[in-house]
Amino acid sequence: MDEPIATEVVLVQRSNAAPFKVTLLIGRPYQDPEHPDEWACPASHTPLYSKLRDARSNSAFHSLCLATSLVLDLLQAIVEQGGSVSLVTGEPFPFEAYAFGVAAGQRKTTRQ
Repeated sequence: MDEPIATEVVLVQRSNAAPFKVTLLIGRPYQDPEHPDEWACPASHTPLYSKLRDARSNSAFHSLCLATSLVLDLLQAIVEQGGSVSLVTGEPFPFEAYAFGVAAGQRKTTRQ
């Protein structure tokens, strides 16, 4: 990815393995030259998933949201498989802090 617009480094620990750093990157949404009505947004989890497919939608904003959601879902999958995700400071990764707007409201409603 040439010019990421957002970067975060986290510590990932899979069950029975040593922790290692993972760099989360979100790229700038771009219009697909072959499909002018389609937007794509690159994302990666280096070294775990350095070549993810770009998130695609009919708007730049939506493709950006989809790419961000994919990155978070992949982190959550590590936790669901018995691993952990932490900030580089050692604190647990605050997944709930990344839910915002309508999505956060829907999560509260479905949990009750």
